[in-house]
Amino acid sequence: MKNPTSPSQLSCISKAKYLPPEICTHILSTLPAKTLLKFRCVCKSWCSIIDDPDFVHLHFQLSQINYRNNDKLVLALEGIVGYRLTVRDAETLRNIGCIFSKSDWFDIIGSCNGLLFVGRHGFSFHRELRLWNPSIRKSFLLPACPLDNWRYLFGFAPDSQDYKVVAFTLQMYFAVYTLRNQQWIVIDNLLNVTNLNINNLFGLFSSLSTSVFLRGATYWVVQNYRDSSGFIHLGSFGFDEEKLTFLKLPFSRDKRTLRFLFLLGESLAIFSISETTSSIWALQQDDNQKEQWILWFSGKSSLAGYEVFSLCYKKCRKVFYCEGDGGYFVCGNKTYNIASCQVQELREDICSHLKLEPYLESLVLSKGYGARDLRNFP
Repeated sequence: MKNPTSPSQLSCISKAKYLPPEICTHILSTLPAKTLLKFRCVCKSWCSIIDDPDFVHLHFQLSQINYRNNDKLVLALEGIVGYRLTVRDAETLRNIGCIFSKSDWFDIIGSCNGLLFVGRHGFSFHRELRLWNPSIRKSFLLPACPLDNWRYLFGFAPDSQDYKVVAFTLQMYFAVYTLRNQQWIVIDNLLNVTNLNINNLFGLFSSLSTSVFLRGATYWVVQNYRDSSGFIHLGSFGFDEEKLTFLKLPFSRDKRTLRFLFLLGESLAIFSISETTSSIWALQQDDNQKEQWILWFSGKSSLAGYEVFSLCYKKCRKVFYCEGDGGYFVCGNKTYNIASCQVQELREDICSHLKLEPYLESLVLSKGYGARDLRNFP
């Protein structure tokens, strides 16, 4: 029997008890998020299924599998700070469709599980913070952060199944906002960073805009400016335990080497580039479940490529890795092929200031948070 293609067909089959509830749930979980919002109005049973947190989690898991196995899509934020959000093919950057376009400035501060953490851009900070689900066109306004001089991280706590925003201050205090409780909680304990010997606390959080979320933690690269050996650290924040940790990285001591954090498949990876060489180190687990850095790629670089990444590094921009054509990075308005070392300009219809994030469908914010339609944002 073919799968039904309309609400009326599915409803008839369900009422006739041709399909058990779990099969109906599975069929619904394979549908696009916007379609499911419409199907909530078909009947009470469907509405109950779609609104259930377990179903929301199941739907996102299938969305992740589809992203890994099929044609990957990315969200492209285009503008000096950001005024247009489009969906594009991850390899060709062909425009699939425009989600949002407006002259008002906003910025993507973080991305996790299909949600964007965004804010209007102020002179030296972000204001009017929102969680935004682009797949269902819903946004949710956060209350004002109780701390001053903050820097933000955004992520998901797997154990508690909750989304969290963390604000850090230069005085080493921090506050946590949870989507479930919809409130900020200031943590009185000072952050422990004495082992870093950082001479400028601003430098500790200066690269949070390039952070990467993976399996319950957000990671970013911290340069230890007082360390004459040129070692760097990998900063991480676990959202379940709400703990900040730092790992010293044992490779590439040259201070002129630039380093960028990115996702290589389902692994955390660091791309290092100097004027003459480049390499990719992937963080993988051994047979004893211990994490270790593996040299995944090593080769030459070009001066033109180094200059592209140098400009990106100075502006704390995030790079995006594409697996096609031997592997290349999208960096600002240019691409860099790691095998050929060639630099190419992006197509003319793409703005020169570009930030890319994976596009994953999610039902989070569809109900229960007072989220508003896209037309009311920003």
